Amino acid sequence: MAVSSIEKSTTKKVRVQVDLSETEVSLLQHLANRLAVRSRADLLQQAYGTFLWVLNELLAGRHIISVDSENMQKLDKFKELSVPAVVPLLFDQYQFLVPKPESGYKQLYLKGHNLRVGQLIYKMRANQLTDEEAALDMGLPLAQVREAQIYYQINRELIEQEAKAEKQRLQKAGVQVEPGNLPR
Repeated sequence: MAVSSIEKSTTKKVRVQVDLSETEVSLLQHLANRLAVRSRADLLQQAYGTFLWVLNELLAGRHIISVDSENMQKLDKFKELSVPAVVPLLFDQYQFLVPKPESGYKQLYLKGHNLRVGQLIYKMRANQLTDEEAALDMGLPLAQVREAQIYYQINRELIEQEAKAEKQRLQKAGVQVEPGNLPR
């Protein structure tokens, strides 16, 4: 993300133009649609406000940490960041993705399919499929493919960790997961 120009408006506000990658724009639009904001500009203002809060805390010599709900009770004293637009996201984050705790995987599945997000992304990579091609090839709504890509961007570490663990389980069971020497 790079700031490309700044111009003053007549209402004593400053307009900032930002260059974003296609992935960043896709994520930004998805979040603006899913959160309680009127526009991408409102979302960016809240993100900027959050960044300023984090910066202020760091400059004051405090640490910013992430703690799950169960461990919050163990802390004697803390400050909590409140971002009003995120509240709806905590309860209804994804329209086309669902958890399947019985599967043993933490990553989400595509709603209506026995397909994990990681499986979709890895298939798209292996076959060099665009969003549209993947949707057509697998009979999925395009919005579901795009939402899965956004989920992957946010949860890449989890998905890659689960893929690595699955590969190790298969290898331990004697399953060949990598192609052997292929004849020429």
